[in-house]
Amino acid sequence: MKEYQHIQVIFEGKVMEVVLNRPEKRNAIDGVMAAEIMDVIGWAAHNQDVRVVILRGKGPVFCAGADLKFMQRTDLEGSARPSAVLAKLFQATYLFRKPLIVVSHGKAMGGALGLIAAADFVLATTDAEFAFSEVKLGLVPATISPYVTKRMGESKARQLMLLGDTFSAADALAAGLVDKTGDHDTLESYKSYLCKHFTQNAPGAMMATKRTIQHISNVPLDEHAITHTLKVLDDTRKGSEAREGMQAFLEKRKAWWQQ
Repeated sequence: MKEYQHIQVIFEGKVMEVVLNRPEKRNAIDGVMAAEIMDVIGWAAHNQDVRVVILRGKGPVFCAGADLKFMQRTDLEGSARPSAVLAKLFQATYLFRKPLIVVSHGKAMGGALGLIAAADFVLATTDAEFAFSEVKLGLVPATISPYVTKRMGESKARQLMLLGDTFSAADALAAGLVDKTGDHDTLESYKSYLCKHFTQNAPGAMMATKRTIQHISNVPLDEHAITHTLKVLDDTRKGSEAREGMQAFLEKRKAWWQQ
């Protein structure tokens, strides 16, 4: 594992924890941090020892969103320009093949909500606060909007993005942006519960499940969709992982990924 400047990587068994590590900048996302997050989750996607990734922030806040000094840079062009880097980061997070859990505390603003919306599970401390703050700065929450809208729905996304005001963890839970709130011990317990299941489930089946949902959520429910899902099931059913899982169940033993 390489050394990173703006993130910290911690391993605990089959769980990889990625910690945003710019507390002096409230973990604001600049080009370096974005590249490092994409690099480490790209590595994790192809490492069989990693079954689940947790993303959290160091210091008093989860993430203050995009680094405004980075956003103001005009010397970067093409895929290196700030908006393109952020768009690529949110897409990479959303398309990450394995289970992704975000744990938010303190404040999460602007682009931080793109990371949150792209996750599979979002846990937040009871006193956490959130804000789509872009409109207050004359900006548009454009690159995060596809993922936020998928998670919360169009109507709620409109309301919170247009208002731009700070809202609570309870409001985030009600809006569907967050899945679980509680104190530190409650969230750690729930995180352990999730990781236990993710590390016991068949890894290939979970990756195929994420791919299938991402595909189906973007197409009409027509003959193509039915054909696609049939092919997914047929392909996985014939695969070595499914054969092992079904045989282990019949023989009342653990499958290889549960060892």
